[in-house]
Amino acid sequence: MTWIKTIPYDQADDDLRRVYDSLRAMYPAEYAGPPAPSLVRPDGGADSIVAAHSLIPEAMGHIMAGLAALLRPGLGLTRRQQEMIAAVVSVENSCFY
Repeated sequence: MTWIKTIPYDQADDDLRRVYDSLRAMYPAEYAGPPAPSLVRPDGGADSIVAAHSLIPEAMGHIMAGLAALLRPGLGLTRRQQEMIAAVVSVENSCFY
C-alpha cells in the first residue's frame, strides 16, 4: 500500500488522465483487467504502482513508459520470466507490489 498521496484516475485532471491513458495503451492487454484481489483495499480502492508516481505526471510518463517497453512481447524473456524477476525483486525490496 502506498503511503504517499496519489491521484487516482477518476480524480485526475485532464493532463494526468492523458498520461494514464497513454500508459495504459502501452502495456500488454492482460494488464487492462481488474486489480489482483491482494491489491484491493478494504475501502474498495486499489493500490497502483503507476498512481504512486501521479504527483509528477511528467516523471510518471517517462518511468512507466520505460517499464512498458521492457514488458513488450517478443523481447528476450518470456512473460513468465519477466514476472518471476519482478516478484524476486519485490521480495528482496520488501515491496508489496
